[in-house]
Amino acid sequence: MEGVEAVAAGYSHTMIIKNDGSLWATGANFYGQLGDGTTYSKSSPVKVMEGVEAVAAGYYHTMIIKDDGSLWATGVNWYGQLGDGTTSDKSSPVKVMDNVEKIEAGSYYTFILK
Repeated sequence: MEGVEAVAAGYSHTMIIKNDGSLWATGANFYGQLGDGTTYSKSSPVKVMEGVEAVAAGYYHTMIIKDDGSLWATGVNWYGQLGDGTTSDKSSPVKVMDNVEKIEAGSYYTFILK
């Protein structure tokens, strides 16, 4: 790809932010960690959303900060790592909270800095 600003790699998926703020995803998608609304793996990048400032990839989950400071999450949620108050997996990004500065994602956890 051209025009790449940032990348984040999970266990078997990769998230890509392009210079225009669009978020792209590729790789394994067993639990919806790509955020494209499916659980089908992708061998080529697919566009997920616009207006993205930062992304962090965990083992099977992805955390996204949009340019308005809102935090979005997708993928496996066995231990509540998406932060949406549930333990249900998500195949499309769900809004978690506002006014987020930074994120980090680990195996099955997420750190959020407001």
